[in-house]
Amino acid sequence: MSALSLNSIIKSYGTGEVLSDFSLFLNQGEKVGLIGANGSGKTTVFKIISGIEPYISGKVALSRGLKLGYLSQLPDFNPECTLEQEAKTIFNELVELEQRLRELEVLIADKSSRHHQKDPELPTIMQEYSEIQHRFEQDGGYQYESKIRQITTGMGFSLDELTGKRVASLSGGEKTRLGLAKLLLSEPDILLLDEPTNHLDLQAIHWLENYLKDYPGGVIIISHDRYFLDQIVDRIVELKNGRNEDYSGNYSYYLKERERRYEQLKHHYQNQQKKIVKMEESIKRLYQWGQQGSDQKFFKRAKSMQKALDRIERVDQPVLNGKKMQLNFTVSKRSGREVLQISGVSKAFNDLKLFSAVNLGLYWGEKIAIIGKNGTGKTTLLKMITGIYPPDQGQLKLGANVRPGYYSQEFEGFNPQDDLITALCRECNMKTAEARKALAAFLFTEDEVFKKVESLSGGERSRLRLLQLMNGDYNFLILDEPTNHLDLPSREALEETLEKYPGTILVVSHDRYFINRFIDYTFELEKGKLIKYHGNYDYYRRKKREEQEIKQKTHLLTKETAKGSEYHRLKDKIREERIKESKINHLEIRIEETEQLLRELEAEMIQPQNLTKLDLLNDLKERYEKTQQELNNLYQEWEDTL
Repeated sequence: MSALSLNSIIKSYGTGEVLSDFSLFLNQGEKVGLIGANGSGKTTVFKIISGIEPYISGKVALSRGLKLGYLSQLPDFNPECTLEQEAKTIFNELVELEQRLRELEVLIADKSSRHHQKDPELPTIMQEYSEIQHRFEQDGGYQYESKIRQITTGMGFSLDELTGKRVASLSGGEKTRLGLAKLLLSEPDILLLDEPTNHLDLQAIHWLENYLKDYPGGVIIISHDRYFLDQIVDRIVELKNGRNEDYSGNYSYYLKERERRYEQLKHHYQNQQKKIVKMEESIKRLYQWGQQGSDQKFFKRAKSMQKALDRIERVDQPVLNGKKMQLNFTVSKRSGREVLQISGVSKAFNDLKLFSAVNLGLYWGEKIAIIGKNGTGKTTLLKMITGIYPPDQGQLKLGANVRPGYYSQEFEGFNPQDDLITALCRECNMKTAEARKALAAFLFTEDEVFKKVESLSGGERSRLRLLQLMNGDYNFLILDEPTNHLDLPSREALEETLEKYPGTILVVSHDRYFINRFIDYTFELEKGKLIKYHGNYDYYRRKKREEQEIKQKTHLLTKETAKGSEYHRLKDKIREERIKESKINHLEIRIEETEQLLRELEAEMIQPQNLTKLDLLNDLKERYEKTQQELNNLYQEWEDTL
């Protein structure tokens, strides 16, 4: 049964049509992802559903009695409330009932005293107390406080923050999280979630995923978090050119099905174009023959064929991705093998200790990601690498010929009064004509190039900064949440480019799809320590699950000491697994280093200045063969260990 339906909605702003014949249907309990480029009208759809904005024509229908929940971009909070008090406003009726119960308890105690033992009002008061207590229990009065704690801590707030922090002191991101928590606490029949994972760390995102999977109501999600969409939604609705295109699966299914439909439409379009060209050529020949022989039969056939041609319903030429940023990071000069060495680094701000004795080695061509909870110091570590913050202890050292380019999520370094041309010329030493051409490739066209930086949206600032980095000839990219403000086509364009980028990349990101695409190693910053995982995000998650299983097994064995022999057998097995994993990790590191050495020897052998130096080439060839044999041995040892 359809809980919500939008049928043939048309919506315009001024002369621009945003929605044209847009339809969307949601069954109770269904989870739908609404996607589309920035500015395509996704948030407008939510505002129309919520009754915030009118529409020109079409129909919106919500099943009778269903409650709709939509998180406003600017939640209305009482700044003097604590987080717990603000969250409790969702349960005002229960709070009032609870307060009345306390009042009645005092009154009952007073009238039941020896002095008022025969008070005639006591039975009436007892009856009211019984009725209110029943209603309080039925409406969840004994669970609402634990719900508040469960959902607010799931959103990343600590219990101390819940009772001690006031709304007035919250950042914009924290207010968004509190608003989302209140929306979930209200338990509407249909949830409208606009970018719900913004401002959440990975732990909170995992919690929200699990919560929404079990949520009994319907959910429509606008999100650029593709991994999140894969985990949650049953169906994708793409908003394209004001219309809906429906896909019966998650985001990964959508990508494959979109490609299949495109190929099918392209084939249909090409066949139709061939048919149209043949008919046009036939019509032209018939007219020529009619003119040459003054024969009306040819003219009649030509006109008849022209009518048939006019009746053909033309298929539009299909477009797979629409306009994308034309990204292309190049490196004219590579750095040395060692790009970055972090040794024993510690950092604290007053009493807040972020990390201590952190070590990290980064080598040419490696692409690594740093993940972790909000507030663990990921951005601080990047700012230390770029020299913005000094370490309290330890050393951070860039290697030879390293040219770092830094993408800050706060967009530091922009002059707000610069127009786009000036901002690009200032960073990249370009001429105006070159800057205009480069800006056009990044979807800044016509008068947009004269906009001031201060007037740009988050997505526009993100594109401008990426354009600056692309033209800065950097061989080491340091990226802090680079996908935060980008729509899906722009994220895909960035991923494709970074995958081919020949230099070194260090990225902090919550975008798990992004990390999976091109990352070699994942580092988790947890409890002040940096832990390395030899793979992308999925590899990291698999290893974390294995670690958790080992902890659970160890805990169970500790509790069951009576089963002595079994306990020791399993303990030995766990120890053997750890030794094996350590050996595999060590071999993988040696393999990576040996492969890197082979690449360096290959590069040296084809250097133009070395091609005439026979002795040097013989020496390089011998070293290359010896290294290749060493690599083969390492691979064999690695396979034997698995």
